[in-house]
Amino acid sequence: MKTKIIAEAASNHGGDIKLAKEFIRIAAEVGVDYIKFQSWQVSKLSKDDSQYDWFKQSELKDAAHYELLEECKKRNIIFLTTVFDTDRIEFLKGLGIDEIKVASPDLSSYRMLNLLKDNFKHIIVSTGMHYKEEIQKAADILKNTDFTFMHCVSIYPTPPDKVNLVKMQWLKKFTHSVGYSDHTVGTEVVKFAISQGASYIEKHFCLGKYGPGRAMPWDADPYEMEEIVKYAEMANTLLGKDPGDLPEEEKNSRQRFIGRFGNHR
Repeated sequence: MKTKIIAEAASNHGGDIKLAKEFIRIAAEVGVDYIKFQSWQVSKLSKDDSQYDWFKQSELKDAAHYELLEECKKRNIIFLTTVFDTDRIEFLKGLGIDEIKVASPDLSSYRMLNLLKDNFKHIIVSTGMHYKEEIQKAADILKNTDFTFMHCVSIYPTPPDKVNLVKMQWLKKFTHSVGYSDHTVGTEVVKFAISQGASYIEKHFCLGKYGPGRAMPWDADPYEMEEIVKYAEMANTLLGKDPGDLPEEEKNSRQRFIGRFGNHR
């Protein structure tokens, strides 16, 4: 199955809905499967947070969710968002979406996981900042549901020697659907994760290294995101679908070569 690509717009739109729609348009044009936003409520945050002013500016109000969801339908790209508190679950379920993202800090928000599994068909959970036993407990809660664990390193940006993609393979002990949420600079690591069998790749997305909107060093611009999409398509082609019989072209080769040299050697 082709690796699905999630373009993480996060709050790079800065609360500008017109710009958020531009994120959707460009993500759809380069061929990603999902565009992801974030559904925090600034009323839940401490005013002492160093990014409080940015979060206040960038919060997506209820009406904005509906507007962006409709834009995604229009562009034929899947709308995805991250839930940050249990009070937001009812509203997000009311949008009619089937999938939800859980950020790394909330893997151990076990009450949230219990509520989410009763309200969404597919739950995508990043595993950064958590010990193995906490991941095990989250897996126990989500057992018998459709969920994906994303290997994630919550270091911004993540240096190559901290990527530790072997952990993505370790996550397969809990679910067949595993992926990688990336915070490295460039596209090399996500390509390697694709080649290692990631079901999902999440990469932060900007419209340009200098905007419009916010751009972080670990964000992929549209050209890099398209590069990732094309790599996933190529990897899927190379992997193939049939481990069984010979293709017709190889049957023809068999007839020519065995007929020429015989099969008695």
